[in-house]
Amino acid sequence: MKKLNIVIITLLFFSSSLIAQKLTLDSCKVLAIENNKRLKESQLKLEASEKVKKDAFTKYFPTVSASGFAFKSSKDFLDIKTEAMDLPVYDGNTANLAAATQFAYVPPISIQTLDYANTAMVTAVQPLYAGGRIRTGNKLAELNEDVTQYQYNLTKSEILVTTEDYYWNLVALNEKIITLQDYEMLLKALLKEVGDFYDAGLIKKSDLLKVQLELNKVDGNKLKLNNGTDILKMAFSQHLGIPYDENFNVQDSIGTILPPENYYTETGLALKNREEYKMLNKAVEAEELQKKMTDGELLPQLAVGVGGMYLDMIDQDDTYGLAFATLSIPISDWWGGTYKKQEHKIKIDIAKNSLEQNSELLQLQMSKAYRDLTESYKQIDIAQTSVNQSLEYQKEMEDNYDAGLESLSDLLEARAMAQEAKDALIDAKTQYKIRIADYLQTLGKTNF
Repeated sequence: MKKLNIVIITLLFFSSSLIAQKLTLDSCKVLAIENNKRLKESQLKLEASEKVKKDAFTKYFPTVSASGFAFKSSKDFLDIKTEAMDLPVYDGNTANLAAATQFAYVPPISIQTLDYANTAMVTAVQPLYAGGRIRTGNKLAELNEDVTQYQYNLTKSEILVTTEDYYWNLVALNEKIITLQDYEMLLKALLKEVGDFYDAGLIKKSDLLKVQLELNKVDGNKLKLNNGTDILKMAFSQHLGIPYDENFNVQDSIGTILPPENYYTETGLALKNREEYKMLNKAVEAEELQKKMTDGELLPQLAVGVGGMYLDMIDQDDTYGLAFATLSIPISDWWGGTYKKQEHKIKIDIAKNSLEQNSELLQLQMSKAYRDLTESYKQIDIAQTSVNQSLEYQKEMEDNYDAGLESLSDLLEARAMAQEAKDALIDAKTQYKIRIADYLQTLGKTNF
C-alpha cells in the first residue's frame, strides 16, 4: 500500500494539477524520501557496501589467472661448439675402457638455437587454509554493510524530522495569516464605525488616525508573514526535491494535541532502537574482527592449484598439465605480530569504553528530549490561558467602549493583546509538534 501511495503521489506531482494541491505531512515525507539529495547519496553508499560484500564472497572460490610470454632474440641464446675428438671403442665392460685400442673419430660440432620462445599458462589456485582471513574478511564486509544501513536509517530519520520541522512551521505561518486576517477584519469594521462617528462630529480625528495606524501595522505584518512564508516554501521545496511554485502549500492545521505520556518510552528499552547504539556495537565487533585478521596473518597458509601450459621453443611445441601445492609460514612476522595483537586488544577496550560512555550520553539525550517535550506541552497550557484571558479582557473593553466607559486606545490595545496571544498559542503548539518529532527521533522512532 505504501509503494502504491509513492507511485501515485510521484505521478500526481509532475502533473500540472499538483502544484495547486495542498500536501499532507505523509505525502511530504514520501517526497523527501524519494527526492532528497542527502538520502540519495546515502542510498548510493549502501549500494556500494553491498558490492563490497559480494566481492568479499568471491574470495572463497579459486583464483584463476592466465599469462603469456613471447620473445625473439637478435642472436641465439644457445651457442655450443665442440672440438673434434676420438672416442674410445670398448666391449661394454667399463673395466676395459682404459685399455681400449680402437677409437671413433667425432668431427667438431656447432649448435646455435633458442632465438625465440612462445609460452602461455593458465592456473587455478584454491586456498585451503588462510588463517581464517577469508571468513573474517567476509564478516567485515557484512559488518560494513550493516553500518552503512544504520547510517542510511539515521540520515532518513534526520530528513523526516526536518520535514516535520518545515511542515509545522509552514502550518503555523498559514494559521497566523488567518488570525491576522481576522484581526484586520475587526479593525476595518472598527474603522468604519469610527469613521461614521467622526463624520457625525462625535469624535476627534486622532481617534480615526489611531485605527488607521493600527491597520498600517497589520499591512506591515502581513507583508512580513507573506515574505517569510515564501522563503520557507522555497527551502521546503528544495528539501522535498520539487520545483518551487508560489501555489505550493500544506494541508493540515495544528490539530489535536496529545499529552507527552502518549509518546514516552523508558530510555533503557529505547536505547537498543538507536542507530548510533547499533553502530557503537558494530565498532567493537569490527575491532575484534581486525584482531582476528592479524591473528590470521601469523598462521600458515596452504593452497593447491592446477594449471596448463603451452610451450613453443626450439622448433617444438607441446602442452603440459600441472598440479601443485603451496605452504607459506610467516616465521619472521611472529615477533612484530605479537605487538599488533596487543594493539588490537587495546583498540577493542577503547571501542568498548566508547560504547559504554556514549550509551549513557544517548540515554541522557532521550531524557532531555522528554523534558523539553513536557515543558513545551506546559507552554501550550500557559498560552491557552493567555488567549482565554485576553479574549475575556477584549470582550470587557468592547462592552465598556460601547458604553462609553473606555477609550479607543484601550480597545485597540486589548485587541492587539488578543492577537499576540493567539500567535503565541500557535507558536507553542507548533513547537510541541516539532518536539514530538525530536523526541521520537531520540527513541529511534519516526512518525512515518
